[in-house]
Amino acid sequence: MNSFASFGLPVGIMVGLVLVVIFLKYINRDKKIKTEYDERQKIARGRSYMYGFYALVISNVIMLVVGATNDEIKRILGMNAFFAPLMIGIIVQISHAIFNDCYMGLNNNLTRYMVVMTFISIFNLVCGIVPLVKDGFIQNGKLYIPFINLEAGVMFIIICIEMGIKKAIDKREDEE
Repeated sequence: MNSFASFGLPVGIMVGLVLVVIFLKYINRDKKIKTEYDERQKIARGRSYMYGFYALVISNVIMLVVGATNDEIKRILGMNAFFAPLMIGIIVQISHAIFNDCYMGLNNNLTRYMVVMTFISIFNLVCGIVPLVKDGFIQNGKLYIPFINLEAGVMFIIICIEMGIKKAIDKREDEE
């Protein structure tokens, strides 16, 4: 079992990286892996990364304080104590980028991007919900690891909703 687990993780990472390359080529109109941004977008993206970093730091401090003051919570959270602040930082960074027109690059196809994000959301939700329904949220006194997939699925849904809201705002502004 241990040798399978140690073999499965690197293979999973490699498969994930190959899928990222395929998805990037699919969502870019010019089939390049790299997304292109203009100068204004690059500056705004820097601000987005800064806000995401601050959110990550603040979230980690909160987790540290909560974990330091309550061993039971720290034990229950397990790996989630690392992933929850990370996802909060990502959501803040992407939210700022979306609403400042610097998330989608010059060569991105929004429709294809939304298809990929929907697929990733559903995949993560299924990977999170199926084991949790079968085995429950808590295993051996800790949040079950697939709970992280559930969080990732929700994060991607939030991103899709924000992009839809931004698209509606832009459409309304164009009509005026």
